[in-house]
Amino acid sequence: MRAVHWGLVALAAAVALVAWFEPRPALEDFDPARHAAFKDTWNKRVHLAYWEKWGSFEAEACQKMCDAFNEGQQEIFVHYIRTSQVDRKSMLAAIGRSPPDVAGLWNFNVIPFAEGGALEPLDGLMARSGLTRDYYIDNYLKLCEYEGRIYALPTAPMSMALFWNKEHFRRRAADLLAAGLDPARPPRTIEELDRYAEVLNEFQADGSPRIMGYLPTEPGWYNHSYGFFFGGRLVDERTGRLTADDPANVRAFAWAKKYAERYGREKLLQFRSGFGTFDSPYNAFIEGRVSMEMQGVWFPMFIRRHRPQMEYGVAPFPCAEGVPGPRSLLEADVIGLPRGCPHPEEAWKFILWTQREGLAILCRLQGKHLPFRRPPPWFHEGHPNPQIEIFEQLAMAPESFIIPATRVQLEYRDMVIRAFEHMWNWPVERHLPGGLKGRERERAAEEACLREAAEELGRVRESMQSQLDAVDRRAAAAGRAAP
Repeated sequence: MRAVHWGLVALAAAVALVAWFEPRPALEDFDPARHAAFKDTWNKRVHLAYWEKWGSFEAEACQKMCDAFNEGQQEIFVHYIRTSQVDRKSMLAAIGRSPPDVAGLWNFNVIPFAEGGALEPLDGLMARSGLTRDYYIDNYLKLCEYEGRIYALPTAPMSMALFWNKEHFRRRAADLLAAGLDPARPPRTIEELDRYAEVLNEFQADGSPRIMGYLPTEPGWYNHSYGFFFGGRLVDERTGRLTADDPANVRAFAWAKKYAERYGREKLLQFRSGFGTFDSPYNAFIEGRVSMEMQGVWFPMFIRRHRPQMEYGVAPFPCAEGVPGPRSLLEADVIGLPRGCPHPEEAWKFILWTQREGLAILCRLQGKHLPFRRPPPWFHEGHPNPQIEIFEQLAMAPESFIIPATRVQLEYRDMVIRAFEHMWNWPVERHLPGGLKGRERERAAEEACLREAAEELGRVRESMQSQLDAVDRRAAAAGRAAP
């Protein structure tokens, strides 16, 4: 049997496994205890399978949104099915022609799903339903587009900011004042961030960290975005060419590397190994192991769960001096209509309802803002995230950014992250002349790091541009335009 045949067999097996482990809800799934309120209409409704990926209280919020929809009409019943690896399983289910009715994905899934014919375009449905572009914050809708068409709609949006521990700032107030820094406010530039961090650091007798004022690798989810805060970009939006080695990106990577050099890479690795999991009281920021951290709109809800008495502030993440702000990386969870789903008309009715009513339930309970330009007036009243308006303002800020769409978007992001990790681990000492000390050594190390960052990001650009060109050529041959 040829390798390609083995591949097809494996694919068929994978599709079968998805069908086995993610069965579609059927009418006989009626639970007298849970579904008593729907007893009289159960057999008259169209039952939809909605695959979604959230856990913990975010899953509970999604279930409550679905409950509100089910209780508000008698035509449709949505079964929220919490699904691990929802993107992989949804794609396999579409290939196997047994997709769910509705799929909850991430924005970086939009291009591969659209390319693979796994999502239905929504433009016509939106036009017939009166759902217009100006209803949305523009960047969130852009995340759902491909080749000029909309293939998904945003559900839970993300903007990110700087979280700062007010208790740490107050405890070190005298030292901050002595350094010319205001303990009552967070840093406003990258340069100030470094100065605040240096004062807030606390070390053990052996020089290992006890508290780090700031640590660029914590939580490590946004390492590909640092260049934007230095004025950089990853794609030239005019030409579509990749720009990984933009000088501002190079400066950002060299800036982060200074932390590894100044405080000792091995000591910082050991320090990080003692951090607990994100959703726990031993989260590095929640436990007080780091004083400042870049995090997303959801984070106040996790602080509230694990350390409700914590005193913290939220502010725009600082930009390098001279770079306009405020700005934030914007991403989003999205919802789509899988191609070949059993009940497309009813599935669209549910998706439309989420955009008009349901997301206000979901996002409030998840502690997030809405992806709309004008949220309903009551949305802020009693909102569980006390900093929600800061995240809304960042979402609307003119300088806030998304990662521009390309056909190699996910691979490109991952390669930039690997380049960051390469720089963090790169042995500077081996590339410096012997005998250097003090400021002379610092200058030589900085120059060496800038050269290495430029070369490493140049390799990323060349490799990914080559892949992108090849993918675009294949797409052109198949009659599809570049995104």
